[in-house]
Amino acid sequence: MKQFSLILNGVLLVAVGYLYYLQFSAGSDDASDLPVISKSVAVSPGGIYFLNSDSLLDNYEYYKAKKVALEKKQERIRMELKAAGQKLEADVENYQRNAPGMTDAQRQQTEESLMQRQQQLVDQKDRLLTQLDEEQAQYSDSLFYRLTAFLKAYNKDKSIHYVLGYQRGGGILYANDSLDITEGVLKGLNKAWEKEQGK
Repeated sequence: MKQFSLILNGVLLVAVGYLYYLQFSAGSDDASDLPVISKSVAVSPGGIYFLNSDSLLDNYEYYKAKKVALEKKQERIRMELKAAGQKLEADVENYQRNAPGMTDAQRQQTEESLMQRQQQLVDQKDRLLTQLDEEQAQYSDSLFYRLTAFLKAYNKDKSIHYVLGYQRGGGILYANDSLDITEGVLKGLNKAWEKEQGK
């Protein structure tokens, strides 16, 4: 699901330029007189906040549930392909043992059948992996939609202009902890997910 954090960082990268502009054009670095959104998050002079993408993905229950479901499906596909491959391998070995006692026509027919089964197995693997990739892309899109929809609602009584995605090794090298809205967003997202699940 790294695709989500790449999408999130790509969309929010544009805001980095604006952040640099505000950082270097701001007259004062003192944020002590700024109004406070919550107990721990100060209002940013430029309305720029950040989410810790890694923490969000580690603690968002919707993402964790979808990740588990995807991993189970991936394991099921792996086992299914492994079993089909082992069956084909056993049939090839059986053919090799019995080939000396077969007629030319029987050998040709068996070889064609085994080659056809091998190609079907390759096609099945490609099809299942494509389905898995598509499902993963749908999860990423759904995650992005849920997050952006929540942030729009979250911002109704706030002055947020940008929310950057911060992650280790990403494009943002430093983020002031007073602008971190991850905890509040996570609580809201998880509460909405619990409600959706009927909990």
